[in-house]
Amino acid sequence: MNKRTLVLTLLVIVLALPLSASGQEMVSAPGEFPIVEEPITLNILMLGHAIVEDFNTNTFTEWYSERTGINLNFDIAPPNEGQEVLNLTIASGDLPDIVVGFDVDPSTLALFGPQGLFLSLSGLIEEQGHFIHEVFQGSPQVRPLITSPDGEIYGLPQVNECYHCFYSQRAWINSDWLANVGMDVPETTEEFFAVLTAFKEQDANGNGDPNDEIPLAAATTGWNGNIDGFLMNPFVFSEFAGQNRFFEQNDGVITQNVTSEGYREGLRYLKRLFAAGLFGEESFTQPMDQIKQQVEGGDAPTIGVVISGAHPNFANVGGDRWQKYIAVPALEGPSGLRQAPFNPWGVGSGQCTINSRTEHPVAAFKWCDGLYERETTLRSVFGIPQWEAAEGEAGQWKWAEAGATSLGGDEFEAIWQRLSTFGSLQNVHWAQRGPSYRPNHLRLGEVRREDAGGLEVVLLEETRVAYEPYARDIEDLIPPLALTIAQAAEVTELRLGITDFVAQMTAEFVLGRQDLDAGWDNFVATLDSLGINRMAEIYQAAYDAQYGG
Repeated sequence: MNKRTLVLTLLVIVLALPLSASGQEMVSAPGEFPIVEEPITLNILMLGHAIVEDFNTNTFTEWYSERTGINLNFDIAPPNEGQEVLNLTIASGDLPDIVVGFDVDPSTLALFGPQGLFLSLSGLIEEQGHFIHEVFQGSPQVRPLITSPDGEIYGLPQVNECYHCFYSQRAWINSDWLANVGMDVPETTEEFFAVLTAFKEQDANGNGDPNDEIPLAAATTGWNGNIDGFLMNPFVFSEFAGQNRFFEQNDGVITQNVTSEGYREGLRYLKRLFAAGLFGEESFTQPMDQIKQQVEGGDAPTIGVVISGAHPNFANVGGDRWQKYIAVPALEGPSGLRQAPFNPWGVGSGQCTINSRTEHPVAAFKWCDGLYERETTLRSVFGIPQWEAAEGEAGQWKWAEAGATSLGGDEFEAIWQRLSTFGSLQNVHWAQRGPSYRPNHLRLGEVRREDAGGLEVVLLEETRVAYEPYARDIEDLIPPLALTIAQAAEVTELRLGITDFVAQMTAEFVLGRQDLDAGWDNFVATLDSLGINRMAEIYQAAYDAQYGG
């Protein structure tokens, strides 16, 4: 019996068991705290975070437990093993009361929700929901995006309408290194190659050691830290995250592009960079934390360009070095193609799911619902408000003062002010794990710093100049698709093999272990046998059903 058959067999056995009765729960009215009069404990599987010291003793954990009356018994999954832990947990059928922070995708929810693994939240939303209704009213795109094809909701989202996050496949180049080699920010793939070569040959970090520079680095963890994301787009559309990976849509037609000539040309370019010694094979295996050590350690950074969604992944934003890394704009490829992936939906699926067998379904739901309240969101994402900071210390944020200017300018009211940076190891917030609600007016309602040098300002301004002008038109994007149960089951089965095979062969081709010419036909044939074209058919059917294609 192979591993996949064993997983499906386990699910059949577990899901055939009768559901336990939850009984009548004594809870507060919708939107009121504490949720329960007598404290209870919920078991929680939480995706860990590199900058959260300890979720058990975290200040936000303690504050929210006191506010709700609900204590948490944590099981923390390593951040770089999240998907594996989630898959094994689902396969076992032995879920904790709540699973938080994993971004459980719609296909998984649509597959296992109707089978009884995840609790349907639709009735609870109507009867016990409060803050989630504020989310639906303020951001009407959310409810359709989290509703499964059977009309039920099995997971609550994280809503983060983050303008700069919509263009998160980015690269960052050290401006001091550019100055030291006398070159400008590259605009094309050839200019990028030339700059990296100069970094390698000219003691670009200026520390007197001509051999310690790593021109380019990528990672297998972290926000869009992969080598084959940003650098593929000058050759072929490459949206790395979510269901759209390996697919694109043009004039209503969805196709896979991983076997296209553009994709092969992108691999040729990566192979050329590697062969020239401009990045190492560790970019296919290393975690982002290893890059951060090389950026922050020693007398000078040893990495010139980092592939990453934002600075906190690879540098300490509480320090000075992150400010030296400026955006590499969307690069123009040999054919003139210049594009930036654009994902404007702002909804992270399945940030909180509930075990259908929990003894406390209502309390668990209300615990998730409360995380959308504005102050709770700011505490979970940023930490302690100023009015609760210890004497002589500053908090992480406060409400805006009258007359303050917002990041969004005159169009947006100033709502809150950041008092500390985000990205360093801490134990006062959850670092964006779990449900939260940050609509556009809250994001851009942050008070603008007088020196205009904060991280959010930098990301906003860099995005406006380096990526937005090259965004793919929204009409040519694949929107989040609601798959049927049968479609979701098939896609879940196909995606694993395809993703693993492409990752393996990308490394093999780029590192020269497989010949891109002699091995290409076999690569294409294998992907076809794994179902890449079948996935395109499924997505097309779902797209046509939703959008009238």
